[in-house]
Amino acid sequence: MVSRLSLGNCGHGYDPYNPPDMTEVNNKSSSPRWLEWTGLPHLARIPALAARVDNLAIGIGAIFASIVFGTLLDWTWSLRGGVSANAVSQFVLSRQLDQPYSEPSGDLGIFHVWRDHERHCVDSLLRSFLPGKSYASGTALGRYLDARAPAHPGGSFADMAYGLWWLWSAHPFFSLILFAGLLIIWSIAGGAICRIAAVQFAQDDLLTAPKGLKFARGRLWNGFVTAPCLPLSLCLVILLMMALGGAFLRIPLVGDLLGGAAFPLAILGGAIVAALLIGLATGGHLYWPCVATESGDGFDAFSRGLSYVFLRPWKAIWYAVFTLFFASVCWMIANLGVLLALGITRAVVSWGTSPFGWWKRPVGDLRVSKLELLWPLGGSAELYRAPQWGNLGFFEYISAVFIGFWVLVVIVSLWSFLASFYYCSCTVSYFLLRRDVDGIDLEEVASEDDEEDEEATGGVGPGASSGSGGSLPPSASAETQGRL
Repeated sequence: MVSRLSLGNCGHGYDPYNPPDMTEVNNKSSSPRWLEWTGLPHLARIPALAARVDNLAIGIGAIFASIVFGTLLDWTWSLRGGVSANAVSQFVLSRQLDQPYSEPSGDLGIFHVWRDHERHCVDSLLRSFLPGKSYASGTALGRYLDARAPAHPGGSFADMAYGLWWLWSAHPFFSLILFAGLLIIWSIAGGAICRIAAVQFAQDDLLTAPKGLKFARGRLWNGFVTAPCLPLSLCLVILLMMALGGAFLRIPLVGDLLGGAAFPLAILGGAIVAALLIGLATGGHLYWPCVATESGDGFDAFSRGLSYVFLRPWKAIWYAVFTLFFASVCWMIANLGVLLALGITRAVVSWGTSPFGWWKRPVGDLRVSKLELLWPLGGSAELYRAPQWGNLGFFEYISAVFIGFWVLVVIVSLWSFLASFYYCSCTVSYFLLRRDVDGIDLEEVASEDDEEDEEATGGVGPGASSGSGGSLPPSASAETQGRL
């Protein structure tokens, strides 16, 4: 099986053994080149890829698994006491004032506090990119947007970084276990979503969730887990060597003479660590799409993710900025849709439980309907709050549990859409950057036949990580081998 690039990407003119399809060539030449250069027609497909039921179901399962895992860790750590809800804000204040941080005690778990902080930062970041807020000024929509759209996205990025800094510096052992578990959970879920999105984007083939999960499990350890761990492991090794050099510098006379002369090696190590961290921050989102698309290993994903961003930095920035803008619009539309759906449901069913104000139950100074008792709201921005269980009877307790579960499923599906949007956008960006750097068609993706052939031969061929035909074009292979 041999794959070939289209005529427009080969650069060899006419191939007598593979004459081009003139209809396809004419269609490509008639499309605006500037529009194809921007990648907008392909980036516009991200919401459709993200909204697939298979991807949403995988995201819902991963979110519930993450919450359960973090809650179990919180329960284990809370046996020695919890933390306060404002622990992260106290940490930020201490860093800004250059003062020592003292953990405020409370009754909440570490994961609970960190999760709520990061969720607020992500929500603020997406809403900070909302367009046209001034055009709706003075209207109900304008007030809604102004109340939920911070002015500066940079502050949201800084707050997210502070949250990670607090978790790692104040609770290193807890964060190590937490991130290890979350890495496994989201390697399976994110890998499956990336695989489903890659097959649908490249070949318009609808891969099911079980097949995507099967692919992710098969590439879990040698691909999805290895790819992000590889640069971190390299950084750790270099930092240990630098620390040993510092210990050598303490040796009298010999350390002073040799250690001082070899200090440029320490500076070189710091520069390499900085480059690896920058590459992880800017190209890490391409690791899992690379494994899902090429069916390769973690080193190949790390190599491609690092080189694609460094070779096409402006394209990578453009794709990231447009994706953030697009995500903010889709996020607000999805929020409004869920808010409207749950609001209509609650209003109509609540009226049905007490039509014309009949059969309302007194709770404190208020009289509420039965549904308002089972499903209270915590404000205009909070779609669910746990009821006051002491005011419920036995059967009402059961119905409140069921109602709360289904409402939370709807709310979690909203965040599942955001997670699916992220992985699908990373996959589409990878396809576009791969085309820009290696000249590989967008239709090229590793198929299951390629994986079976690879297992049968016991190795990876020269182009086994390429498209559905199983081989990379010679020019693309040469460029890929010479990237790093």
